[in-house]
Amino acid sequence: MLKLNLLAASACVFVTESLAETRVIGEAAISSGLHDRGEQIGPLTLETELLLETTGAHGTLYGGLYRLTPIGADQAAFADETDYVIGYQFDTQGGSMDLTASWLTYPGTEDQESLELAASFTSDLPCSPALAVFHDATLGDFGAEVSAGPSWKSGAWDAYVLARAGFVDAGDESGDRSHASLELGAARPLGQQAEIGLYARYDISDADSFAREINQGVVTEFASSGLAVGAVIGVVIP
Repeated sequence: MLKLNLLAASACVFVTESLAETRVIGEAAISSGLHDRGEQIGPLTLETELLLETTGAHGTLYGGLYRLTPIGADQAAFADETDYVIGYQFDTQGGSMDLTASWLTYPGTEDQESLELAASFTSDLPCSPALAVFHDATLGDFGAEVSAGPSWKSGAWDAYVLARAGFVDAGDESGDRSHASLELGAARPLGQQAEIGLYARYDISDADSFAREINQGVVTEFASSGLAVGAVIGVVIP
């Protein structure tokens, strides 16, 4: 999923609904800096994702491929990432649940591959309060995040504000942190089968986990906060 958590940069973007029970969804996003769970994991970054999903009487089963590609002059400071994802989403009393398992890989590096398990619940209450948790079964990392925010129509655009707060407990205790962020964005349809979105987000952490300065492919100075802007497009193929 986009480190979106899946395209994860923008919480509002969702491809126009289709009546088809099975469909393919393609998404792509570009961001000035990729932030996820209170740290920067990419400079100027391209994210792409291809999912096959099928909807039945009780929920939606999906699976696919996610790719994170740092681009630009500072790309050497961050790792490429390819994830293989399977998940199940279903409605429940008061909201919806999403369960996912992802095999995380880092081509061209010695970073350890790992299995990440995640679950999220999004409430039907005003401002869509949500709780997400994850556990890396290989590395021992785990964490949780709460989020909420209003959304509204503005002409052809669906606008939103989203606040997040959470923590990460690293298995080796090297990256423990608490974090929060505020995101503003908007999305609009492009015809019947596509949608485009724009967003800006500001993240803070109690750890220096954002790149302040990068020289010759190495982060030489860190900061406890970061600002990123981006755009995302999604297309559905019934």
